[in-house]
Amino acid sequence: MNYFPHPPSSSTGPQESDDLNLRKLVDTLSDHRWFIVTITGLFLLAGYFYASSQPRIYQADALVQIESRGANLAFMESLGEQQPGNPTAAELEILRSRMVLGETAERQDLAIKVEPRRLPVIGDFLVNHGVSQDLIESLTPAFMREWLGMGEESRWQNPYVWANESVRVSRFSVPDEHVGSEHLLRIKEEGKFELWLEDERVLIGNVGETVQDEGGGYRLFISQAVAHPGAEFGLTRMSSLNAIKDLESRFEVMPRGIESGVYELMLSGADRSKIQPTLDTLTGVFLTQNVQRHSEEAEKQIAFLGEQIPQVRDQLSNAEGMLNDYRAQRDSVDLTFETQNLLTRVVDVENQLSELAMREADLAERYRPSHPNYQTLLRQRSQLVEERDRLNAQVNELPETQQEVLRLTRDSQVNQQVYVQLLNQLQEMRLVKAGTVGNVRILDAAILNPGTIAPRIPLITAVSALIGALLATMLVVVRLLLSRAIKSPEQLEELGLPVYATLPDSGGQTGLTERIRPRHSKKVQEVFRGLLAIKKPAEIAVEALRGLRTSLYFAMLESDNNRLMITGASPGVGKSFVAANLAAVCAQAGQRVLLIDADMRRGHLHHAFHSKGVKGLSELLARRIDAEEAVRHSDLEGLDYVARGSVPPNPSELLMQQSFHDFLEAMSQCYDLVIVDTPPILAVTDATVVGKLAGTSLMVVRFDSHPPGEIKAAKRRLESAGVNIKGAILNGVKKTTNSRHGYYGSYLYAYR
Repeated sequence: MNYFPHPPSSSTGPQESDDLNLRKLVDTLSDHRWFIVTITGLFLLAGYFYASSQPRIYQADALVQIESRGANLAFMESLGEQQPGNPTAAELEILRSRMVLGETAERQDLAIKVEPRRLPVIGDFLVNHGVSQDLIESLTPAFMREWLGMGEESRWQNPYVWANESVRVSRFSVPDEHVGSEHLLRIKEEGKFELWLEDERVLIGNVGETVQDEGGGYRLFISQAVAHPGAEFGLTRMSSLNAIKDLESRFEVMPRGIESGVYELMLSGADRSKIQPTLDTLTGVFLTQNVQRHSEEAEKQIAFLGEQIPQVRDQLSNAEGMLNDYRAQRDSVDLTFETQNLLTRVVDVENQLSELAMREADLAERYRPSHPNYQTLLRQRSQLVEERDRLNAQVNELPETQQEVLRLTRDSQVNQQVYVQLLNQLQEMRLVKAGTVGNVRILDAAILNPGTIAPRIPLITAVSALIGALLATMLVVVRLLLSRAIKSPEQLEELGLPVYATLPDSGGQTGLTERIRPRHSKKVQEVFRGLLAIKKPAEIAVEALRGLRTSLYFAMLESDNNRLMITGASPGVGKSFVAANLAAVCAQAGQRVLLIDADMRRGHLHHAFHSKGVKGLSELLARRIDAEEAVRHSDLEGLDYVARGSVPPNPSELLMQQSFHDFLEAMSQCYDLVIVDTPPILAVTDATVVGKLAGTSLMVVRFDSHPPGEIKAAKRRLESAGVNIKGAILNGVKKTTNSRHGYYGSYLYAYR
């Protein structure tokens, strides 16, 4: 007896694991490289558009030095005191304080916020790329002029502000209840403007003139306006606190070096013309207040000395008068040598006590009595008081005349020395005040840096492209992880379905496919007009069908009849394409083939032969026509076909009639091969009826479309009806990275 091998399985080698591995991942990413490139490109364009639409941010910088200890006053040096805390840290906090920032904001009118009205979505992008109104006007089609607000004249009358257009507002006052409210500033012809609040016009005037309303709540001065008539700007008067917060958010202080005391001041913003003047004003305010704060000590000392000097002068005059009067009464009494020495010591102690009294008056304004410096002064004064009391005891031992002369002389000399000391300190304080420079110096004045610091368009664009690439890659990987669809013949063989052929995805078949909407149906159906085996016989899909023809030749030798049923688990798997083109390649091999469209619901094989579906199988089974009228001849010799016929109400019942069995028996005698195309098995039961009458049944499976569970369900339904599925046809296999070898690449040999 003759021995014919079983239909070939795909591979006897090791099967590829379903688990995700590096090679499988790389191959999948390579297969979807154009999807990843497309998503990356879209994100790149979106990132560039977003970055280019953001306002341009400019920055100016200045350099200052803050000394840890300023030029101390001579008075404080004499006390031997040190200022508590860290003077540099204190100066930095003062630099960021509302005192400095608030005065800067007031001088530069930073509470006035002007925002131009841009074209929606793309306005900022166009302006940032320097698109002017003249260029827009020349490029705008006529049908878009009305949408953009262009009048009949050749100039724009729309509210949108373009590149090189701006207004400068030098003064803007509003009533308290409208602080923070956005007003609408509209530029008119001949240098006029209007100011609106919601739907009410509050001001109208000319550029370059101060305008105010009758109530005096509004006051506006526009120093410059370079904009076309109709241009609109948003105008807001912010509160002082919000203006300070806005300035603070744009102001930075960075140290230069380690403990160098040199700091870089940086100010950023979108208004290029105001960045440098604002930073100059800020550093000037900071320097001025620093000098004023250091000169306050000298001013206080001058005021204190101004109060004390007249009093000491009066006391000196009284003491000298009393001494002269006493000597006149006593005929010019002279002091002895010992008394003169005692007088010198007493005067010295009194001078020290006077000096301590002045120091105590100053310390009392700075510290509490418990402060260490204050306690030191009190101990010194206590020692001097004890010394004075001891000297006074010695004075009391002198003769009465000597005692009185000594006391009067002491008062006169002490007052004289105190008076001279106060005069010297007053002159010194005046010199200190005039020469006070503080502990802050401006090393580099503010200068505007060239270019912009934000947005960083190349970086944002690159990051956006990277995000797009990562997102696309993640989508591909997630789809790979979640997808359980059939992708290889090995998966079908594991389900007990030998693979008779793997048909590559055909671009030529796509060209033959059309989308139509059948009559009395809302669903769109894909049909093919013409046979790929005839139109493009060199297609690798047709070569795969020739291989299927060879496999079927051996497989059908073991069958009871020459009938072949082609079915599928669900719609859209390409079973009609396989049935029609298989019939064509078999007819081209010299066989007489009959193709029957048994899908009487949605069959469309008649479109492949450019014919109509009426007068086909349904009419034949209903005994309205005979077999000779139902069977039609095609343009290919040896290939005949039977269309589906009119759509009947009971297709399954018609197939179960004896007439269908008799028709197949008769056709089997007339033809070498009878191919029957049936509806999907999971949708209707027609395939089970046809399968019991066919000697060979094959199931078409779509590549990467059906999960194994669906194929198992279709196989189980057929087997439960007594239909033996010989095997499967894997259709629509797409060329992947690893398809250079194996079941796909084998078909490329003959046509390279």
